[in-house]
Amino acid sequence: MMEMEVEDNRENHRARSTRALNGTAIRSTQERKSFYRELLSKAEAIGESNNIGLQTVNEIHEILLEANELNGEVSIEKKVENADETLLDSMVISSSSDLLKKCIEAVDVFTVTYDANEFADKINSFMATNNEDEEEITVDHTKLLDHARALIPKVPDYNNVYGSYDLNALPVPKQKKERVKAVKEQIQKKEPEKVVNLEKEEEGIELVVKQLSNVLEEAYQQNGEEPVNYYSYIIDTDSYVTTIENMFYFAFLVRDGKASIDLDKNNVPVIRPIHKRELKNFRDKNGINAQIVSNISMGTWEKYKKTGLLQRKKQSMSQR
Repeated sequence: MMEMEVEDNRENHRARSTRALNGTAIRSTQERKSFYRELLSKAEAIGESNNIGLQTVNEIHEILLEANELNGEVSIEKKVENADETLLDSMVISSSSDLLKKCIEAVDVFTVTYDANEFADKINSFMATNNEDEEEITVDHTKLLDHARALIPKVPDYNNVYGSYDLNALPVPKQKKERVKAVKEQIQKKEPEKVVNLEKEEEGIELVVKQLSNVLEEAYQQNGEEPVNYYSYIIDTDSYVTTIENMFYFAFLVRDGKASIDLDKNNVPVIRPIHKRELKNFRDKNGINAQIVSNISMGTWEKYKKTGLLQRKKQSMSQR
């Protein structure tokens, strides 16, 4: 019991803090329970008064509106946690329903009845005209004229469809313009370059990797045994796809321990070959080679205008 009171006090504090921040009228659990008890007391007072008129129905309506507002402030999870609050809500609804049932049962639907003969007599009395000279009573139907006009549908006003239209001056039909179909420019579809199936052509991959290793070793020696710029090595200015393939094959050099890639002081990737002695020392120290596949966007590739080392090697071999 002590734990439930502590939890209620915490929820009341949170509710008050929320209303202070957001300016909303969200009531705490204790406040809602107090409102439910007040509504239940109102319903009991109405039942004890035995008043079943229209005023009672309006009062019950107000009780139900307030109960619905209280119910809307609570989530389903809170209703499960606070069963006593849910019970109070049910008691208010049940008590209000019983009062409405009494009011409905007390209504006599036959208090006002329609008698056709009585209605006809009243119409005759309304149209009757007493003449001093004549003993007979005459009926003046014109007295019903104003009432009849309101009941009989009014014929809509007739409007001449043609108006002031001159039938002799016929309009000249407009000539239809022939639509010229726009000839779509025929764009020659470029056949996608064939990608080598790596699973079926392992020997071809080894040959390509060996050629890449030879080009890297030669460029490394020509550069005074200094690391070579990575992009200057793999870029193919004639083909973006070939550039991507070069990057992919170079990853095998790194995996097999035949090359390394690093960043220079300007954070530009540089590469250099790895010789067998250096590789043996690296692996004796439990070093592990990791295959790294880099990427390059189309926009970055288009910025390079200088022919790459692999591209130059390929061009020189094709000219032989």
